[in-house]
Amino acid sequence: MKQKKLKLRHILPIVIALFINVFLVVIGGFRTNCSVTLKGGLQNASNIVSTGNNIDGSYSTIYVISFDKSTIFQNFLCSLIDSTEVSPINENSLHFSDFENYEMGVIQHESSVDATIISAYNLAKENNNNININYSLESLVVTFYYENSNYEIGDEIIAIDGEDIASLVDTNEIDSGWLKPEVGTTLTINRNNTIITKTIESENDYIYCYPDYNIDYDNLKPTINISGSVTVGPSGGLLRALSLYDELDEANLANGLKIAGTGTISPSGNVGSIGGIKQKIYTAISNDVDIFICPLSNYEEALEAYNKSNTFMKLIPVSTLSEAVEALK
Repeated sequence: MKQKKLKLRHILPIVIALFINVFLVVIGGFRTNCSVTLKGGLQNASNIVSTGNNIDGSYSTIYVISFDKSTIFQNFLCSLIDSTEVSPINENSLHFSDFENYEMGVIQHESSVDATIISAYNLAKENNNNININYSLESLVVTFYYENSNYEIGDEIIAIDGEDIASLVDTNEIDSGWLKPEVGTTLTINRNNTIITKTIESENDYIYCYPDYNIDYDNLKPTINISGSVTVGPSGGLLRALSLYDELDEANLANGLKIAGTGTISPSGNVGSIGGIKQKIYTAISNDVDIFICPLSNYEEALEAYNKSNTFMKLIPVSTLSEAVEALK
């Protein structure tokens, strides 16, 4: 009897240890259908697109750290920090892999850089006849598709019912958005240099696209330098466009200040909403930014985070690039 009790006394710690290990593996390794967004950092806008003209002050885009399918343990830790956010992933996006999500961000960034250049040059040439830019719409690039709809991220829509994309839309106005053709419509798709066609059969064939532009860099005046970015996504468009406009117009809009912010930009200069605005406000404050510029559509959410902070930073909401320029003037 005494020997039996001894065995139980040895087994019990092993059972407890196994339970603890299983628990830690579950909370530390099991991925949920949630996305986590944390504070990030600043990236100088002129490091991405620039004419090479120096300006007095600086413009920075703000990036946040974000990842999908976080673990239970990560969700718990982030819920304890005010400057982080844990949110459910849209159920229609659960079928995308991590690599596909990255591909989306790269496409969005490349389209945003094109729109940055077009919007800044178009606005600057209103006051300077020496500025010149020519461009055309090449395709609409798929960045979202519904599950089982046979698209791929990066598919280029080049024609609808046999008509080239460029002839169907106003190049100056086209922006990212849903492509929802009628049932029976035929799309011509360039997939990795192979042309295929797809007929729209239902709403499940709707896709979200970003425009791809062909800018005539040989005749662009003044010339421009374009560099790669460590970040992806479209949210740096507004600040890059502001920085580029200041270089082109030589208006000294920054006036020695540290300006940062966020917002998408269209070729016509319209500013669109972005995600992670609260975390970007906290990031700007942590980096001693003087002026934060954000989309008007994100202003209320930005103001909520701004009012919780002790800061002298000025918060400016805008809906167009020209509004941002006038605000700085």
